[in-house]
Amino acid sequence: MMSTLICVFTLDRIGRRWTLYWGSVVQGISMALAGGLTTAGQSHPEGSAMAKAYSSGAVAMIFLFTATFGATWLTVPWLYPAEIFPLEVRAKGNAWGVVGWSVGNGWLTLLCPVMFKAIKENTYYVFAAANVITIPMVWALYPESNQRTLEEMNLVFAADSIWNWEAERNFKILKEQNPELVQAAQRGHSALDPETGLPIRSSTARNMSLDVHGMQTVEEKQTFKHG
Repeated sequence: MMSTLICVFTLDRIGRRWTLYWGSVVQGISMALAGGLTTAGQSHPEGSAMAKAYSSGAVAMIFLFTATFGATWLTVPWLYPAEIFPLEVRAKGNAWGVVGWSVGNGWLTLLCPVMFKAIKENTYYVFAAANVITIPMVWALYPESNQRTLEEMNLVFAADSIWNWEAERNFKILKEQNPELVQAAQRGHSALDPETGLPIRSSTARNMSLDVHGMQTVEEKQTFKHG
């Protein structure tokens, strides 16, 4: 519970992606060590000093994992959906995010006893591997939302691609070639094009075509009068 306060002081300093990165690294290491220490402890007679020492180390790794989880992967998934979904689907998107989070944690709670009974301490290695897998997943699929307005996030997701590097490249090009889009978004004087999800300036009628290194063509055709 107390470890969740760490995120309060670090989340906006290092961003969402790096918060998930360090969480995955520490969680993966702690799970691997928990498995190794458990295995080492079982090689000594039960109740011996060495067995107790190894088991204490394994328990410490479980506490380290739980604390790290509270400071990283427990908090970011509750925040991230609210920052990436456009206004028209934010409530539903957030709701489904909570559903996915709850289903995942619920199934994990139900499967843990089954896994420990079947593969014993090797369960820790499965969890360690799962944390390692999340690192390239975050790198490839999760754009950074830190210090960006909701309107800017719409520009990030304007690229017709699931890959983060293409979304960031597309955002950079849109920002350089059309700085008024970002400036209007930062001032809060923009509306969203219902077709593209892009911010459009008030009293603007324009037809913009942009080819982003062959990725896609973004076309915006809209007339909007700001009331």
